[in-house]
Amino acid sequence: MKVLVVADETHFYQPDFVNSLIHELKKKNFEIFGSCANKIEKKNNIEKYLISKFYWLSFYEIFYLAFKNITYLFLSYIFPFGFRNIYFSTKSAFRKNKIEFFNINRNINEKRYIDKIKAINPDLIINSSSLIFSDEVIGIPKLGCLNRHTSLLPSYRGLWPVLHAISNNEKEIGVSIHAMTSQLDSGEIYAQKTIDISDNKKILSIYKIAFSISSVLVLEAIDNLINNKPLVSSNTKSYFTFPNKDQWNKFRKNGGKFI
Repeated sequence: MKVLVVADETHFYQPDFVNSLIHELKKKNFEIFGSCANKIEKKNNIEKYLISKFYWLSFYEIFYLAFKNITYLFLSYIFPFGFRNIYFSTKSAFRKNKIEFFNINRNINEKRYIDKIKAINPDLIINSSSLIFSDEVIGIPKLGCLNRHTSLLPSYRGLWPVLHAISNNEKEIGVSIHAMTSQLDSGEIYAQKTIDISDNKKILSIYKIAFSISSVLVLEAIDNLINNKPLVSSNTKSYFTFPNKDQWNKFRKNGGKFI
């Protein structure tokens, strides 16, 4: 089976997830291809949103995020294949595992990218990016597209579910692997796991846990997809965009932190 892995090019957790996912897929003897979303449109770009709302971050949070970005960007040039088992970019994870990949800038639905995907002719696309797929892209792979999302779908569809969950004083969040459709985060769910956040209100810590369990969940989802065994979720449907000032205030009031 041919699998195309699409992931954001970021220093935060995606590289380790991509590396782990590749190893899990290789155990099943899948033929793997990759693509990196280098640039994300502003409406879905968390980094640009944070820069525009820097005044809602503490000085330490600003310093940490900026320092890690600059440091990892520098190290990714020095160690393009990573260093031992440390990956400074999504590309380094693909390179280290000898996976052929291509870059995507902003819009995966452009003809040049659609042509690349059609040339690969994947049976399945696994998405862990902020890109929005058109129906044409979703329709290319024979088995469709699976998306990794950090929430217990159908709750907390959309952007930045962890911050919104803390803002609403939720006691748990989770990871869902679901089929992609024309509606964001709305397809059939094929794997899901809960994460207890009753005593953990740190966004980066929660995402680290979420990404660490995601590769195994993807393999579970593939099995369920092939066997046509979607999960039935009793969670309440909800959708969120980037948080506003009131949601940020609730996030802080409930003990929310980045680090």
